[in-house]
Amino acid sequence: MRQLDKFRVTVPLRVRYAETDPMGVVYHANYLSWFHEARDQLLINLGVDIKTAGHTGYIMPVVEVSCRYHYPAHYRDEILVSAVPEETQVARFIVHYTVHLKRHSRLLAEGTTVNVLTTPEGKLLLRLPEHFQVLGKRLGAESHR
Repeated sequence: MRQLDKFRVTVPLRVRYAETDPMGVVYHANYLSWFHEARDQLLINLGVDIKTAGHTGYIMPVVEVSCRYHYPAHYRDEILVSAVPEETQVARFIVHYTVHLKRHSRLLAEGTTVNVLTTPEGKLLLRLPEHFQVLGKRLGAESHR
C-alpha cells in the first residue's frame, strides 16, 4: 500500500530531561511516545476522536511497532515528529513516522505502527464501525481515484 502524504502531520516537541539517560541521550522507548503524540494529532485531523470511540465500545491497540534509530536526540533538542497514514481498505491503521532535529533537519529516527480495531473483549473487527467510517473514507478513497 502507499503512504498518503497529503494527510501528513508534524508535531514539534522539545526533549525533556526525564526522556534522557544519564549521558543526556534520549532513551530509545521515548521515540514510541513521540510516535503516539503524532498519531493522536493525525487521528484528530482525520476526524477520529479516540476517547469517544472508546466510549462507544471500540479500542485501537497497537499490534506492531518498528523504529530505526539513525542519530541520537539529546536533552532540550527541538524535534519534529511527522506521521503519515498508509492507504487501507480494512479495519487497521498503519502510520509511518520520521523524527528530525529541527535546527538542521537531521533524520534521527523513522518507524511504523500498526493499529487494529477491536471490541473491549479483544474481538478483532474486519469492517470499520460507524464511528470510524470517516477514517475509512479518507484513507481508502485514494485508491478509487
